[in-house]
Amino acid sequence: MGYKYRVYHVGIHARDVLEPERRELEKINAEQVVLPRLETEGEMIEAIKKADGIINVESPITRKFLEQLEGCKVVVRTGVGVDVVDLDAATELGIAVVNVPDLWPREVANHAISMMLALNRRLFVLNRLLNQGEWVPIVPSPVGALHGETIGVVGMGQIGKLLVKRLKAFEMDVIVSDPYLDKKVFSDYGVEQVGFEELLSRSDYISIHCPLTEETKHLFNDIAFDQMKTTAYLINTARGPIVETDALVRAMEEKKIMGAGLDVLEKNLMTEKLKQIMFYCLLKTL
Repeated sequence: MGYKYRVYHVGIHARDVLEPERRELEKINAEQVVLPRLETEGEMIEAIKKADGIINVESPITRKFLEQLEGCKVVVRTGVGVDVVDLDAATELGIAVVNVPDLWPREVANHAISMMLALNRRLFVLNRLLNQGEWVPIVPSPVGALHGETIGVVGMGQIGKLLVKRLKAFEMDVIVSDPYLDKKVFSDYGVEQVGFEELLSRSDYISIHCPLTEETKHLFNDIAFDQMKTTAYLINTARGPIVETDALVRAMEEKKIMGAGLDVLEKNLMTEKLKQIMFYCLLKTL
């Protein structure tokens, strides 16, 4: 059969994802090697140096790591964002980088909805009280109906569009900030286009769905939090560095916003400062 390719899948997915992948790789005489998420550059180099191809969930694909690879031809990122990959280095080394934009968009949109509902009904507070042995017969205030509330969506790509469709069922007013979309898209989806500052000041909930770029890094900083309603909730299922951690902590401590639902963190690490605001924050990984 000749040379057998080795394709490393880094980051565990459910078996129903891995098994079809294994069968497809077998068709091209490739062996699937499944590894857990690797956190560091050193771990990546030690484990994957002989890869012909890499399927990566979210481990760091750095220049140093790419330079150590002996024959890798392609890196596949299982999702839309490729910010974990050093694209310049991959290009220089002749390694193709591929994303899979239609892999999880519905589930990310659903996850944002689940966070909105949990924040609205204060489920995260109730759960923590219950874990402390305290039974609360009513939802702790402040709590209110979702219908008629305003939700601001930052970024209306594939996930943002799917979220907007779902939000219609909740009878909410949906406003969107995305300077790169054709105006026809907003009218097609029946949402109002607004600038970022207006979105901050009007929204009862804000859900982030933009990519991480130099433009969006720390988009939510002290200035942004100062413009939000004190009753507003922030939801981030996009990329951690879009929200400046220290600014979020200050906003929570100074009661500039009501709370946050975070699927991602700036460095994907729980800091001591974040632990201080945990009671008002819903942190849940997709």
